[in-house]
Amino acid sequence: GMTQIFTNMIFDSGLIAPAAPGSIFAVYASTAQGSFLGVTLSVIFGALASFVVAALLLRLDKSTDEEDLGAATEKMEALKGKKSSVAGALTGAGASGGGAAAVASGPVRSIVFACDAGMGSSAMGASVLRRKIADAGFTDVTVQNQAIANLTGDVDLLVTHQDLASRAAQQAPEAALYTVDNFMASPVYDQIVDHLKASNVPAAVAAGAPAAASAAATHAAESGSTGSLLSTQAIRLHGTGATRDEAISEAGGLLRETGAVTQAYVDAMHEREQSVSTYMGNLLAIPHGTNESKGAIQHSALSFVRYPEGIDWNGKPVKFVVGVAGAGDDHLGILANLAKVFLDKEQVARLEAATTEAEVQEVLGAVQA
Repeated sequence: GMTQIFTNMIFDSGLIAPAAPGSIFAVYASTAQGSFLGVTLSVIFGALASFVVAALLLRLDKSTDEEDLGAATEKMEALKGKKSSVAGALTGAGASGGGAAAVASGPVRSIVFACDAGMGSSAMGASVLRRKIADAGFTDVTVQNQAIANLTGDVDLLVTHQDLASRAAQQAPEAALYTVDNFMASPVYDQIVDHLKASNVPAAVAAGAPAAASAAATHAAESGSTGSLLSTQAIRLHGTGATRDEAISEAGGLLRETGAVTQAYVDAMHEREQSVSTYMGNLLAIPHGTNESKGAIQHSALSFVRYPEGIDWNGKPVKFVVGVAGAGDDHLGILANLAKVFLDKEQVARLEAATTEAEVQEVLGAVQA
């Protein structure tokens, strides 16, 4: 507006009446004789000024936690205390093109939790989801984690981070797609269980099997101990980093110092964070490298850094940063166990109160699947 007025003052131009309703035709209809050049330039310069100011504001905006329509719907439902009429069309649709993707057209036998590298975030998300599904009695449903690049067309239901939805949908277009932004405590997991209730008969009911079968299935899927991967030298009780990137460097540096990775892997940890956040929820982040950086891993290992005052991780509070380096698949059971730890408030309290590296190792190493 200031630019337009200034332009009209320079050219001694203007309107003889308000340009209601404000269209360019109304502007020209109200333009005074001899003012067409100045009025036209004022419109052009005003548009350019708006563009420059808007571009500057967008460049200065560093926020990454944008809320999509599905998340907004979930928040609205929580406030109103009831389901939205459009929730069914949003649940699980993700990038797959509509609510029909989440409507059961047949039994679900294969669920894949996919992430960029298939070695960190997806393993923990799969662990949490696997337990929820087993507890609901669907012991015949497999839950695996994979890298998006390794997805095949035989997946019945696909779960991934909301920022990876389009890529995942391209790899498995026929699968029902659900997206999450909190790997540890997402309400989407309950929606997936509801999906199974609509499409499957609980295996324990169909076969007359006892409830213990689900626990046995989960036990078989999650084995391992952190004791051999997390050394006391890779534990830091008082992190020195003040930002997300500094925390990643600190966790990666401990992996490098223990001989588990080279600097190239630490660099890949930062690269991975730029594509999709490794924030897990429950005050935990698990930075790890990309799938292409596995060659920089000397042997599988974990590092642990605690930030008592907490640090900002893309707008989310984080107190525990666990660096992950997995040379093969042996770390997957470890991540499943970590998920169990950070879902247990008592164990998290023990980690917050730990005064020695050995106490941290005990908490993380003693939790057996």
